[in-house]
Amino acid sequence: MQFKKPAYKLAAIIFMISVSLFAILGLAYTQRLRNALIKSTAEYKAAIIELEKKVAKFETSEPELQQKIYELKSTLISQSVHLTNDISANYELEIDPSKVSLNHIPVKETSDSNAVQFIVAGHFYGNPHNRGVITPASTLINAVPKINSLTPDLIFSLGDLAYSASNESYQELRHNFINEINAPLFNAPGNHDVAAQRNLYESEFGQTFYYFTYAQNQIIVLDTEIANCFIAGKQKEMLEQAIESALNNNGIENIFIFLHKALFLDGETDLRAEVNSQCGYGTNYTELRDEIFIPAAEIKPVYILAGDVGARGDNLSPFYEKDADTNLYTLAIGLGDTPNDALLQIDISSTQVSFQLISIGGNQLAPLETYTREYWSAP
Repeated sequence: MQFKKPAYKLAAIIFMISVSLFAILGLAYTQRLRNALIKSTAEYKAAIIELEKKVAKFETSEPELQQKIYELKSTLISQSVHLTNDISANYELEIDPSKVSLNHIPVKETSDSNAVQFIVAGHFYGNPHNRGVITPASTLINAVPKINSLTPDLIFSLGDLAYSASNESYQELRHNFINEINAPLFNAPGNHDVAAQRNLYESEFGQTFYYFTYAQNQIIVLDTEIANCFIAGKQKEMLEQAIESALNNNGIENIFIFLHKALFLDGETDLRAEVNSQCGYGTNYTELRDEIFIPAAEIKPVYILAGDVGARGDNLSPFYEKDADTNLYTLAIGLGDTPNDALLQIDISSTQVSFQLISIGGNQLAPLETYTREYWSAP
């Protein structure tokens, strides 16, 4: 088939017009894209320049900011020293444990080689939503027969004996728990114990920090509430003295430090948000760790146990972590009057320290070493 010339010419003209329009539109689009790219590049460069100015300004002022931070921290530590020393003026550093046993049960004599057992838990009052309730956690009360059947040598509370410290709540605690257990009980005071009623607590239970030796173990009880989470002044002196004494005594194999606040989590990780209550002004734990705990743990195992966890039944109780390079262990355990409640049983022989979780809430628990930082950080 042949096309007629007029029709052929018309098709050719249309084709040429289409190509020309496409080329013009393409050039226009390319020019617009180029202009937009130039504009965005200019804006990007301007933003980079502005950011560089801010970084330079920050770097210039960083030493000044660091100096201010140092001065503020120095002021906090200085105030903590004075506060600690004023409150603890009459404290003994190394003490006869019978003086600070909450139930006044004598601490039995034992040789360095004897195997011993500790039972540990924190946050005895349980659920913070039970305001006005003066009885301890029901899981704790129900666990009394179990605790007595284990015949532990010592029992340690890690603070917060009662939601609201009062004569009535302490009487209730004595009636339901303290007077019912058959082993000496010690407490590392929590904020609910001493924040508003320190004089009442001391009149009821005695001084709030001290150390003593039991079998092959150095026992150190700290008061994290005396100076807003700073271990300073006389208390720091006691800590240093107790650890030095342990390191120089061939009969002491282990160092146990009991405290309420999980100082080892504050400022270190997002896990600090999971504790029951935080340290509002920070802590000096990093300095304590680097200057005292790690050097000691390079020689003898150091176990730090905190109890301000577990109130919600799913927040960091239990918690277990071992330092990668030394025998420094940080642990936490607390009650919330929930199915997840547990006690920590520590069995100590001349050759090893082992941990076992005792469920008192009903839920089955994995071995303590399961509940690491990674476990609690998992989504």
